[in-house]
Amino acid sequence: MRRAAGHRGAAAIAAGLLALLPLASPAQETDPLAPEARLSIGQQIAVENGDLIGITPLDVILRTGTRVQTLQFSLSAPLRLNDPEEDGTIALGDPQARLLFRRGVRNSALEAELGYRENDLDDEILFDNISNEFVTLDNGRVAQTDARLTYVFGRESKLGGEFGLSWLRRDYSGTTDPDLDDRDTVDGNVVFYLEPTPLIRARILAEASRTRGETTDSRSDRYGAGASLQIDKLTNLDVELARTAIRREQNDRIEETEGPSLRLGLTRSRPLGDWSLSFSSDPGTSGRREDFNIGRTLDLRRYTLSGQIGVTRFQGNYDPIFQIAYRQQVSRLSELQASLRRAAATDEDGDEALNTDITASYSRQISDVSSIAANIRLRDSTVQSGDRQDARTVSFAVDYNRALPNDFSLVAGASIIRSKDSNDTRDDEERVYLGINRSFSFLP
Repeated sequence: MRRAAGHRGAAAIAAGLLALLPLASPAQETDPLAPEARLSIGQQIAVENGDLIGITPLDVILRTGTRVQTLQFSLSAPLRLNDPEEDGTIALGDPQARLLFRRGVRNSALEAELGYRENDLDDEILFDNISNEFVTLDNGRVAQTDARLTYVFGRESKLGGEFGLSWLRRDYSGTTDPDLDDRDTVDGNVVFYLEPTPLIRARILAEASRTRGETTDSRSDRYGAGASLQIDKLTNLDVELARTAIRREQNDRIEETEGPSLRLGLTRSRPLGDWSLSFSSDPGTSGRREDFNIGRTLDLRRYTLSGQIGVTRFQGNYDPIFQIAYRQQVSRLSELQASLRRAAATDEDGDEALNTDITASYSRQISDVSSIAANIRLRDSTVQSGDRQDARTVSFAVDYNRALPNDFSLVAGASIIRSKDSNDTRDDEERVYLGINRSFSFLP
C-alpha cells in the first residue's frame, strides 16, 4: 500500500487515539492563540514492503488568533520518488488539508471548517473516531472532502439555540467491494433551548440527513423534545423523546422504518468523579437497537480513569458493550494512555456491527533535544446484519525525533499493519524510514 511519509503511520494511529483521550507531550505544548507561520520540508528514505522509496514531506501550518476569534490552516503534501505503485517517477503521496475558523463572544459562537484528505482505504480506519465505519480490507483508495458550519447563540440566556450544517463527500478508486460507492452526505440540525427555571433547560430539536450514492440513496429525519433537570446539587437527569423516520433505497430495493427514539441519562457527582447511567432506544431498517450503560470517572492527581459497561440489544440478541480510558502522567517527561471500547455501529447502508477498539500510546522526552513515541491499536468489526465481512486490523508504530542545529531534525521510525477478514483475506504492511527535516518559521 502507498504511504505518504515515514511518519504518517504513527500520525494516523495517534489520530485514532484522539477519539478517547487527547495525546499530548510536555515538549509540544503551545499557546493556541499565538500566531504561527511554519514550513517544514525534508528528505527521507523508506523501505515499504521491500521497496526502497524516497519521500519528501512538505507541511505548512498557518495560525492567527485573538481572544475572540482564531483562523488555522494546515497542509501536508508529501512527494514520493520511485514508488513502484505509481506510473511516474515522482508522485504525490497522501495529501491532507484543513481550514478552521472560530469566532466566539460571550453569548454566541460561530465555527466553520473545510477539510480534504486522500489515503489508502486499508488505512482509513486509523483516521476515524469510533463511529459508523467498519474495518474494510480493500486495495483501493478514498478521497474525502468535508465542510461544517455551526452557530450557537444564547449560551448564557434563558432562550438559545444551535444551527448546524455539514457536508461529506467520499470518492473511491481502485476498489473491489461493491458496497464502496461514491457518495455525498448532507446533515442538518436545529435545536432551540428554553430555561423556564434555573433547574430546568428544555429543548426542541430537528435533525435531517440525506445520502446520495451510485447505488444507494438514504434519508433520515428526527424531531422531538428533551430537557435537562437538576434534581439536587449532585444529581442531573436528561430526557429526550423523538420520532425517527429512515428510508433507504439500494439497487431498486426500498427499506423503510419509523418509530420513537428514547434517550435517558442520569449523572451524580462525587468528590473524585461522577457516576452515570444511560439508556437509548432507536429504530433501524435492520431492527431496533437498545443500549444500557453504567459509568464511572476518576480524576486523580497522577492519572484519570473513566469507564462504562453495559449491554446492547439487537434482533433479540444481547451483547456486552464497554468503554475504558486511562491516562497517566508517568513523570514530567513521559505519558501513558490506553483505551478499550466496544460499541454498536450502523453504516450508511443500514448494516449493523459491533466495533471493538483497543489503543495504547507511550511518549517520552528523552532529553532536551530528543523524544520517542510508540502506539499500538487493534480494531475489530463483528457484522450483525448485511453482507459485509468480519474484519480485524492491528497496527504498531514507533517514532524517534532528535533536534539538530539550525532548525534541522533527525527522524526515524518503523510501523507494522496486519489485517484479516472472515474470508481469510490478508493484508500485511511494513515500513522503516530515516530522514532529515527542516522547519522555517516566518514569525518571531
